[in-house]
Amino acid sequence: MAIDQWSQLASSLSGLRTAFDRSAQFPEAYLPDSPADRERQGDRLAGDWARRPAHSANITPLPAVFSVLDHLDSLGTLFRSAGGITTTYTVARAALDIATGPWYLLEPGIGSRERVRRYMNFRLQSLKEQMQLDSAGKTDIREHSEQRIESIIHTAQQHGFKARRTKDRYKPPYLDDPLPTTMELASQIVSKEEPSLGRLFWRVGSAVAHGHQYGFALFFGEEQVVDPISGDIAKQLQTNARQTALGCGGAPLAAIALLRRLYAQYGWETTELEAAVHGVLTTWRRVAAGPPPSPLIPDTFRP
Repeated sequence: MAIDQWSQLASSLSGLRTAFDRSAQFPEAYLPDSPADRERQGDRLAGDWARRPAHSANITPLPAVFSVLDHLDSLGTLFRSAGGITTTYTVARAALDIATGPWYLLEPGIGSRERVRRYMNFRLQSLKEQMQLDSAGKTDIREHSEQRIESIIHTAQQHGFKARRTKDRYKPPYLDDPLPTTMELASQIVSKEEPSLGRLFWRVGSAVAHGHQYGFALFFGEEQVVDPISGDIAKQLQTNARQTALGCGGAPLAAIALLRRLYAQYGWETTELEAAVHGVLTTWRRVAAGPPPSPLIPDTFRP
C-alpha cells in the first residue's frame, strides 16, 4: 500500500509536466488575441527600461514555470527513491516559493500598465540583490546595476509612476507600491479563502521548521510500521506518504494556480491541463486522507 501511495503521488505530478509539454505553444508562447497578445499590441510604455515592456512582463514568468515543473519532477523522483524522503519538504517549499512571483505577475484582468509596474518592481529587486552580492566595492557589475536602476526609475517617472526609495539601504526602490512578501503571496496562491493554509505550507516546508520537527521526531517519535520503500529511514523520521502529502501539498497546489493563470493569459487550450489537475487533486486528497478516521482535508484539494 505504501509503495502504491508514494508512486501515485509521483505519477500525478508527472501528469502536470506532460500536460504542459503537450499544450505549450512555442516559439510564440502566447497566442494571437490572447490577453497577453492584446496587452502587447496596446503597449504604450516603451522607453529606456525596455523596448517592449508589456511583452517582457508577460513572457518573464515562463522560466519560473519551467523551474517549478522541474522541482515537481524532482519531488516525484524523491518519492520513488529510498532515502529521498529526507529532502521532500525542502524541494516542496522551493517550488511554492518560486511559484509565487510569476503567479502574482500573471494575475488576470490587471491590465498592461499594472503588469509592467509589477514586472519593473521585480527587476528593481533583482538588480538590488545583484548589487548586494557584489561586495567588492565599485565594480563593472555594480555600476551596471546602478545604471539600470536609475534608468528604470527615470522611465517610470516619465510614464507617470511614482518612484519611491526606502531608508533601508538593503531594500530596493519601487514603483507606486512595494512588492508583496513571499509569505503574503504564499497565503493567497494556495487558497484565498483560507490564507493561513498557504502560510502554514510555507512555514512547514522551511528548512528551520523541517529541521526542528524531524530532528525531535528522530529521537522521540512513536514507533510505526517500517515503510517498504524507505525502510528504516521512514521509521526514524516518523513519516509516511500520508504525512508527506499533507506537509508538501503546497507545492502542487501552487503549481496548479500558476499554470492556470499562465494558460489563461497565453490563451492555451486547458483540456489536458485540467485533466492533469484533477489527477493531482484526487490523488493527493486520497493519500492525505489516509485510513479512517481521517483529518480535515483542505478544500483546496477538492477537484
